[in-house]
Amino acid sequence: MGGAILDINQPWKVLHRAEPFLLTPEELYECVGDTPNVVFPCAALYDAPTGRIAIYYGGADTVTCLAFTQVDELIDFIKSNSSL
Repeated sequence: MGGAILDINQPWKVLHRAEPFLLTPEELYECVGDTPNVVFPCAALYDAPTGRIAIYYGGADTVTCLAFTQVDELIDFIKSNSSL
């Protein structure tokens, strides 16, 4: 799963794109299953008061998983690892 920051007024314009992936298959349940070595985002929920993002994702086409991050950490990571 990758990450990018787009221009708010021109969303087709990519301002930053993280070079490394944000999420890769590492755990057994992400590496072994119907489609091995695959993670794919399904939904994300943002809690504004806490800045927490919950990311629901599929692992190996077999399980549904949940990961958490903070919006400020995610933005900092994308900007500091941008390939643009």
